[in-house]
Amino acid sequence: MSNSIHERRFIPKDTLVIKEGEDGSSAFLLLSGKVEVFSQYDGKETVLATLTAGQIFGEMALVFDEKRTASVRAVENCNVIVITREALKQKLSKSDPTVKAIVEMLSRRIFTANSSHVKRQKNIDELADGANVVYQTVLSHLPENRQDDFKADVLPKLKAFLSAIEKFKDSV
Repeated sequence: MSNSIHERRFIPKDTLVIKEGEDGSSAFLLLSGKVEVFSQYDGKETVLATLTAGQIFGEMALVFDEKRTASVRAVENCNVIVITREALKQKLSKSDPTVKAIVEMLSRRIFTANSSHVKRQKNIDELADGANVVYQTVLSHLPENRQDDFKADVLPKLKAFLSAIEKFKDSV
């Protein structure tokens, strides 16, 4: 990759642009198209964000020399500008030290928030799975002549509970 902040690239739809866990040294400014930022946790994919033109992804690699914290795939054909770590460092070296400190602090906060979101998602999914297991366990231990009454009384409430969890999960 070039050290230029102006390298342009076309990314076809369905291309995995960034893979979680890999080393990274560049970010991408979306000129057109749409990408999905997602993370894998316990074999489940959690979408963290959908980004469109004007937004940047992969920015954590510009500030921290760490593994990628999420994957990104193009959900539409995209045109991007590649921003390398070296180019950002050159620009920041010419900036006021306060600006550099703010960029690093904001990046760390984003990193922490993304990690927290994925863990919260897992806890909500576990709650829903646990409620289903309890329902099935109680149902299986009831005499057959009481199972229909149990289903009629409990299942609508369980479905309402699981629906509320899904709505809550979407808002976190």
